Amino acid sequence: MSELKKIIICEDHPIYAKGMEDFLQNHFKVVGNFKSGKELISFFKENTADLLLLDLNLVDTTGIEIIEKLRLLEVDVKIIIISMYNDKLLIEKCKKLGVHAYCSKHIINSELLDILRRVEDNLFLVDKSIKKKIKSNSSSIVKEDFEKLSNLTSREKELIKLFAKGLTSKEIANELFVSSFTVTTHKKNIYKKLDINSVAELVTFYYENF
Repeated sequence: MSELKKIIICEDHPIYAKGMEDFLQNHFKVVGNFKSGKELISFFKENTADLLLLDLNLVDTTGIEIIEKLRLLEVDVKIIIISMYNDKLLIEKCKKLGVHAYCSKHIINSELLDILRRVEDNLFLVDKSIKKKIKSNSSSIVKEDFEKLSNLTSREKELIKLFAKGLTSKEIANELFVSSFTVTTHKKNIYKKLDINSVAELVTFYYENF
């Protein structure tokens, strides 16, 4: 009998992470279940794994930043994104960064298991729901975000990064030593410049353009 592949889970939602671990431990050797990027990077400095199931929105950083750090450390692990975000450009960005698969958090266990078993170098896998979305949007016109990005101030870009990390307006105010009112004002200006209406859209813009 072949040895079970080692898998890491990095997900900041404890209930979802525990559910993933309970399911995956029947098929793989779960060697870590982390909620922060700091914990994950620390693990890989001393240990190895075959697969990494990575959320894009963590308590202290973003999945994109984690991927970039792992590449700098030359960590040899196959990365499978599992996320609530299914924007086409975001998926393409992950593909360019060398991610091996991209899955929606709505994926059923059997399909996730199939993807985890099929991941290999030089192959990019997506689940059925994402494949359908990409196909339906293949002829849509993609908005040009370059001008929007250039219209943002350095402070607004800083706030976008902090919101993408999952911080609240109050937490951002404390970190930047400004009032909550100031953060709220910046947030309104950012929404207006980017023509968006929610933090989810803001996070998507961050992943696609930063």
